Amino acid sequence: MKYEITIFTPTYNRAYILPQLYKSLIEQSDKSFEWLIVDDGSEDNTTCIVAEWQRNKIITIRHIKTSNGGKQRAINRGAIEAEGELFFIVDSDDYLSSDAVATILSDWESIEKTKETVSGFCYKRVNYKTGKYIGNDFPEPPITTSLLKMVYFYKINGDMVQIFQTQMLRKFTFPEIEEEKFVPEGYIWYRITNEKPMIFINKGIYFCEYLPDGYTHNVKQNFRQNPKGFAIFYKDLIRYKEVSLKDKLKSLIRYFQMQYYILCNSCRKRN
Repeated sequence: MKYEITIFTPTYNRAYILPQLYKSLIEQSDKSFEWLIVDDGSEDNTTCIVAEWQRNKIITIRHIKTSNGGKQRAINRGAIEAEGELFFIVDSDDYLSSDAVATILSDWESIEKTKETVSGFCYKRVNYKTGKYIGNDFPEPPITTSLLKMVYFYKINGDMVQIFQTQMLRKFTFPEIEEEKFVPEGYIWYRITNEKPMIFINKGIYFCEYLPDGYTHNVKQNFRQNPKGFAIFYKDLIRYKEVSLKDKLKSLIRYFQMQYYILCNSCRKRN
């Protein structure tokens, strides 16, 4: 592969905030990466601003325009197109610390002899307003385990930053459900790290805040618009031994809630 890291950004009508991420990428202390943008049918001036950055040639940028199909279809496409050995998803409304790429490459080189035994790395997200880690700290020193065990045994909460070997995302692809645009990332992340664990490093390299037009602020709407995707996730969660009986019951309730939304959507179409 040409690059060790593909920084992948799926984006939809985020031209107003993409420059923040671009600024953080051109300020990386190590620029041995490609920035792969899959533009999920944007109708703003995303194409124009990306073209200008490409002309600047400060970093390698590839821009792929697709019809609007949602983040998970974009990830599937990105994993196919990526030239990096590692695949790092950075959302369009977030940005990186100036040493993020250098940190990942240093950690990657440090496990040269055991690379094939892990799926990748996991780091911390930082709230850029408070400067504090999102969620509780990972155990120290870094441990190698599954994402399921970190969530349900170590009780780590808050969103994390996963960097996967690209080949794992080509092997474990997101379901592409007709008329839906979202499947929870945990569905695939849990499957990947159950086959090959990842290394959890308690360091913040990723800065974010959840915006009103993001997925986190629209959970209920996502449930109603993508019930089949969520149903797949909750049904799968029930089968894992790491998940407690209490959490399995919660997942079962969510699963039946999604079945209700599926039925409602079906009735709406018929009418």
